[in-house]
Amino acid sequence: MDARKLSELRAFVRLCKQNPGLLHTEELAFLRDWVESMGGTIPPAPANASTEETRKAKAEEQPEEPVKPPEPESEESDLEIDNDGVIEPDNDDPQEMGDENVEVTEEMMDQANEKKIEAINALSEGELQKAVDLFTDAIKLNPCLAILYAKRASVFVKLQKPNAAIRDCDRAIKINPDSAQTYKWRGKAHRLLGHWEEAAHDLALACKLDYDEDASAMLKEVQPKAQKIAEHRRKYERKREEKEIKERMERVKKAREEHERAQREEEARRQAGGAQFGGFPGGFPGGFPGAMPGGMPGMAGMPGVNEILSDPEVLAAMQDPEVMAAFQDVAQNPANMSKYQNNPKGSMTAMTVFFPLDTARLRLQVDEKRKSKTTPAVLLEIIKEEGLLAPYRGWFPVISSLCCSNFIYFYTFNSLKGLWVKGQHSTTGKDLVLGVVAGVVNVLLTTPLWVVNTRLKLQGAKFRNEDIVPTNYKGIIDAFHQIIRDEGVLTLWNGTFPSLLLVFNPAIQFMFYEGFKRKLLKKQLQLTSLDAFVIGAVAKAVATTLTYPLQTVQSILRYRERQSFWEIFCSNR
Repeated sequence: MDARKLSELRAFVRLCKQNPGLLHTEELAFLRDWVESMGGTIPPAPANASTEETRKAKAEEQPEEPVKPPEPESEESDLEIDNDGVIEPDNDDPQEMGDENVEVTEEMMDQANEKKIEAINALSEGELQKAVDLFTDAIKLNPCLAILYAKRASVFVKLQKPNAAIRDCDRAIKINPDSAQTYKWRGKAHRLLGHWEEAAHDLALACKLDYDEDASAMLKEVQPKAQKIAEHRRKYERKREEKEIKERMERVKKAREEHERAQREEEARRQAGGAQFGGFPGGFPGGFPGAMPGGMPGMAGMPGVNEILSDPEVLAAMQDPEVMAAFQDVAQNPANMSKYQNNPKGSMTAMTVFFPLDTARLRLQVDEKRKSKTTPAVLLEIIKEEGLLAPYRGWFPVISSLCCSNFIYFYTFNSLKGLWVKGQHSTTGKDLVLGVVAGVVNVLLTTPLWVVNTRLKLQGAKFRNEDIVPTNYKGIIDAFHQIIRDEGVLTLWNGTFPSLLLVFNPAIQFMFYEGFKRKLLKKQLQLTSLDAFVIGAVAKAVATTLTYPLQTVQSILRYRERQSFWEIFCSNR
């Protein structure tokens, strides 16, 4: 487990011990339930603790008091250290260190040794500055000898120049990290500066490498102060952790309250919106009388939309409470459609809302001699020539195919993703590969359904192209029977080749959708309905634009077998 999480958990437990009343807050109800389920008991709530309802009532009655900013805590407030013997740091220019890359000869070694002896003699006579100069000369002659730096550091300590001594010791440790004398003098230099923890560390290491009574005596002096500082630091770390936990709990509480308030407001808006439409007779709000007033010339406001909604297949679906709730949600706010995109019933709702547009698309793709080329014009022609229910013809087989297709695609995609990714972060490339594989499986298993529902959807249509032979199926089962009997089993897989190529449509869509989603989730905790709607629309638009020619060929092959894939593809370019 993460060490930071463990530290936060310890701080939280200490906080609960100090204030058991925290366990009775609404945010920790799950913790109380778990403790009691394990046989534990929760301390009774303090007598002055009020219920949440009481707190809310008081909050409504009394104006909010301005929040006082927390008083800054001084980490030095209760830390008292005896700094006797601590001096001001020396700020002299760095001493000469010699060229560590110089090639040292035997003659230079001998000269350096002579300088060292002279420096030791000067040190014994109390001539400290002369000793520093002689050690410096020796270092210039032999800059790779650690003992020379340690000796000069000892003189700097006596001259009350701890920073200079520390620089010498650092260079000596770089050359020989196992020299006890070097750590001893650096520890003494830190002690002069009041660096108690650093001094204790160096002196302890010096005694460990080579016990020295002088170093041991100084260690006994500085160690209690170092321990006191360490305890002081741990204390304030605990306080900071407890403060962070309190602040986090406050943020969670405020976020939950904001979320609950937003839910209440949304519910109120929905209820107000529902009341505006009336009584949903026949399973739809107010029957939509007079919908689309003047929106499409010649339709007289479509006063007979109730006839469409009285269709037995549509009405049966609307009896499902989940579908009806989703339909109302999408009708009031189209952006909410993104909430149902991974739900077969949600996809069914979306398809129902936009089913007439899909009917117009299919007519334009299959009946290439139709003069009207815009969606409103095609829908007008269909309604005038075939009746108000014509745009919803074949709704049930299409919805059945959609549910099967969505189930197979999403089940395959998520199953393969779970096996491949295994809890790690997915990538755009992996999403693309998984989308292609899931699409291939989906095409091979569901193409017969789409061939049948394409023919049922176009049954009874008034085509402009005389070469198109009309069909006469009584339903899905009869369509399967007639196709197998008259055209052969393989006809059920007409259009498989363009369908296999079209697996790149959902693959491209999911690649863009997942990529956009990952980028948004780096900046926010979760996607809003509007976020999902926008990135889903953009991803779908890109995928559809790239693969639309294949969709046209696919529709023609599913309805009639007269030409090869390449003939149809080239003739429609």
